[in-house]
Amino acid sequence: MPKTNYKKMTIKQYIDCHFLIIYKLNKAKKDNRFKIEMVVFFYIQIREEMKEMYVEKFLQQVHRKLNEQGIANAKLRDTCIDIYEGENEIFKIDREGGMFYASDNRFRDVVDRLHEIIQPIVCEVDEYLRAMENGTELKARDFDMPYIKIAEYNEVVLAGREHSNGSFEFATWNYKNNSLYHGHYTTDYKGAREDFATRSGLVNKNLLFNKSELVEIYRCIEDTLNNEYEMTDKQREMLEDVQSRIKLSVPRFDELLREAIDQGEEETFEQTM
Repeated sequence: MPKTNYKKMTIKQYIDCHFLIIYKLNKAKKDNRFKIEMVVFFYIQIREEMKEMYVEKFLQQVHRKLNEQGIANAKLRDTCIDIYEGENEIFKIDREGGMFYASDNRFRDVVDRLHEIIQPIVCEVDEYLRAMENGTELKARDFDMPYIKIAEYNEVVLAGREHSNGSFEFATWNYKNNSLYHGHYTTDYKGAREDFATRSGLVNKNLLFNKSELVEIYRCIEDTLNNEYEMTDKQREMLEDVQSRIKLSVPRFDELLREAIDQGEEETFEQTM
C-alpha cells in the first residue's frame, strides 16, 4: 500500500484531516470491524507523520527566528540546528527543543549570549505551534481567511495562520454576533498574546511594561543599588530580584541595555555642548 505524504500540509489542513479521520471512525463503528481497523491504521499512520511534520516546522521556525536575531551561523539540519563559532560547533538545538553547548571555556561568553537569545525562542515556537495544532478553524460572517482560533474570551479572539512561505501571522479581533472587527495583525506571537490578554480584560494593560520601559526600570534600580541608599536587606533583595526577572523576560536584554546607555551618554553630551 503506497504511503501518503502529509509533510507538506499546513497546520490547518492537518486539523481538517484529523477531524475527517474521527468522522470516518465514528461512521465505521456502524459498519464492520474491518473498516474500523483500516481507519485506526490510517489514523496511527497520520499521527506519526504529523509528529514528523511538527518537528520539521519546529526546526524551521526556530531557524527563521535565529536569523531574524542576527544569528547567521546557524545551520538547519534534518533533526537539529547546529550553531558555529568559526569552524567550531558550539551550540545545538535538537528536534525536542533540547539545547546542548560546548564546554570549552573559550566559548563561554558566546554560549551564554546564545542561550539567553535561544531559550525564549524555543519556548515561544513550541507554544504557538502546539496552540495552532490544538486550535479550531475560525468561522465568522463574511470571513474566509484560513485562521485557526487559539483562544476566545470576553468577545475577543486570538487566532493564527500559516502562510505558504512557512511564516506565521497572528491576530486579535473583537468577536460579537458572529462577526469580527477591529483586527490587530502581527508576526509576533508574544505581542499578539499580550494584546489578546489586555483587549479581553484578562490582564490590566496598566500593569504591563514594554521592553524600553523595563530596561529603564532596570537602570534606575542599578543606580539605586550602587549609590548606597539607605535600605533594609529585604528591600535590597527585592530590587535585585526585580532586576533578575527583567533580565530574564526581555529578549536581547544586554544589547538593549547597551543601546540605552549609549543613547543616554549621547544625550548628556549634546546637553553639555
